[in-house]
Amino acid sequence: MKSLASLVMRGRMPATAVATVLAALSLLILPLGLLSAAVVTLVALRQGLRESVLVLIGGTLALGALGGLIFGKPLALALVGLVMWLPAWGLGLLLRSSRSLALTLEIGLWLAAGLVFGQYLLGDPAAYWAKLLGEFLARSVDSQVMADVDRQQLVAAMAPWMVGGVAAAWFLQQALVLFVARYWQAALYNPGGFRAEFHALRLRRWVLLALPLLLLAALAADRQAGLPAQLVLVLEAGLLVQGVALVHGLVGRLQASLGWLIGFYSLLVVAFPHSVTLVTIAGYTDGWLDFRTKVRSRSDKDGAGE
Repeated sequence: MKSLASLVMRGRMPATAVATVLAALSLLILPLGLLSAAVVTLVALRQGLRESVLVLIGGTLALGALGGLIFGKPLALALVGLVMWLPAWGLGLLLRSSRSLALTLEIGLWLAAGLVFGQYLLGDPAAYWAKLLGEFLARSVDSQVMADVDRQQLVAAMAPWMVGGVAAAWFLQQALVLFVARYWQAALYNPGGFRAEFHALRLRRWVLLALPLLLLAALAADRQAGLPAQLVLVLEAGLLVQGVALVHGLVGRLQASLGWLIGFYSLLVVAFPHSVTLVTIAGYTDGWLDFRTKVRSRSDKDGAGE
């Protein structure tokens, strides 16, 4: 990964080429899209507005050319690149200017909330997602594997929550891209910098205050999956990130082995979705109690005993 970041930082052309190739390959291997966005974000973080805009323009034109040669639709692939790159690029510039990872993530939460509002402004989002999910399952799942009645029930259960779910997933994707780009930047120019920054990550109190208010509004609403409930999903995504940072911070302060983090992520996958709920609750509680400042590191203990 560090060698890839080093290649990107050699100049405008290598950065444009790497971002373009990864974006094109993401049509086959989706996670490569995150690396492609991280490349553009790294350029924004390290070299600022002018250079990153040139990479954006060059990558968009290159994707358009590839789309025209391969699919005969140059505009379609160029738009895919812009959708993939623009949000992360903007957040990267914000992080460069603010030097605050927490503030940048909070702006990401506001953008995700805007995505929720945007879906409501365009019409009935639950009906839209019900239609989209129904068509997708009808094409991808054989009727012998899942009966039509079961498929309809699954769509009815999922569709109302897709509004906030998609926005929360979008936020987590942007956060991951930002973390990768920041890690690359630190690995090249400030070793250990991202580790310290991530270990200390804590969102501000407005997130903690807004969550219970939205929960109360969601419980009082006639529709269980109304607008307040969708916004709760977005804020929970932010607190999930804080919960993960809390675990990393505690492991770092206690100087515990890497096995603890491996076990944590394994449990996060195996016990999903209950594990995600617990980590989110831990992130919310840490927002009020700040566990990391209360845990003395092993080096602090050794120094106190001398």
